[in-house]
Amino acid sequence: MLLRIEDVDEGRARQSIADGQRRDLDWLGLHWDRETPQQSQRDYQPWLKALAPHTYACNCTRKMLKAVQGRCTCPQTQQGEGAIRFRLSAGETRFTDRRFGPQYQIPSKQPDPTLRRRDGVFAYNLAVVADDIADGVTEVVRGADLLEFTGAQVQIWQAFDATPPTWTHTPLILDAAGRKISKSEGGIGICALRDAGWTAEQVWRALLPWLGLSDASLPEAISRFNPAAGPLGPIQLRQAPGLHTQALDWLDTQVPTASRDT
Repeated sequence: MLLRIEDVDEGRARQSIADGQRRDLDWLGLHWDRETPQQSQRDYQPWLKALAPHTYACNCTRKMLKAVQGRCTCPQTQQGEGAIRFRLSAGETRFTDRRFGPQYQIPSKQPDPTLRRRDGVFAYNLAVVADDIADGVTEVVRGADLLEFTGAQVQIWQAFDATPPTWTHTPLILDAAGRKISKSEGGIGICALRDAGWTAEQVWRALLPWLGLSDASLPEAISRFNPAAGPLGPIQLRQAPGLHTQALDWLDTQVPTASRDT
């Protein structure tokens, strides 16, 4: 397992967040084999140049893009200043997800993904594929909200003449209002559970039933885990989360079969 800090947008990245992520993973017993260079330490210009036959310059403003549902109206042969977009190919892109099974997507129905923003910042769409290729990533596990975009990413992999990884998209965890639990929505972090008195073992005992792995320790769960098993749809919590300082009470009521008993 690789650890990569994705801080390509240096204006939003914080070293304290990266340090906290390392502490949380270590506390949970998720130990990585090696840490790869952070995105802020990488040069993506050669990768962008390699995709030149598949890209074009976009001078659309946010207002213009909003009016056309995000679809750039610039000529797809245009070069020069502005954002750089990847030209999605027409037709069907196929891949297999280890949880959701065979997928048949037509990526060109979506707006062409941005590879470099107008302000010169390289976008996730380029950085994550370039990093995965450079780091030798063969398996990707991520949230189901990115499943619909995977076909477009497969096309970027293919444009680099690289073999895409295997994909596993996991169900999202939603609050009572149907919003994805995330830090941007005030979701409770691992550090809040730790500060509230939870042990790593108790956290795993609370969460593993969502994967169909009740009554399993972390080592047992790793050996028994089946990507194709478990729910496909989102897991929706019953009540809105409380404050971070109330993490313990919230998780006791939210997580199925959660218990603080040892």
